[in-house]
Amino acid sequence: MDNKTTGFKLLNDTIGISVEIISNDFEKFASNTHHKIVFQIIEDEPDIFALGVLFALSLMSFTFAAPRGYSENLFIPDEEWNLEYFVQGLEFRNKKLYFMSDYVSGRLMKTDIIFEPGGKVTLMTRNRGKGAERWLIHLQGKKHIREV
Repeated sequence: MDNKTTGFKLLNDTIGISVEIISNDFEKFASNTHHKIVFQIIEDEPDIFALGVLFALSLMSFTFAAPRGYSENLFIPDEEWNLEYFVQGLEFRNKKLYFMSDYVSGRLMKTDIIFEPGGKVTLMTRNRGKGAERWLIHLQGKKHIREV
């Protein structure tokens, strides 16, 4: 199984899960933002979704990220999120699985995700506006379409 196939399998096994939002805090100060969403995976065995949830949310963070400031010089327009980038951001400590990213391939990701045993997930972004709310809609397999 190659990296692309593995990524698609993680997405296929994860997209459409049920979640319940526990808290959704957004702060804006000057030109900076901080967004923290805590949610619970509502499935029989939520822990089996740990890698898939972290991969899916990190993929969305990367996909919707843009260069900012000097990172524009490092920006690769057609670059795709891959397992190498994902694994570089993973860490396991204190019985929790973490994904942390700052800039990747010239994109401002500024995304941290913590998966706790039992399926509690904390998603934090910096200087990304409220985009993480949309990522949770996609994670649940719902469409993000609004009437105009």
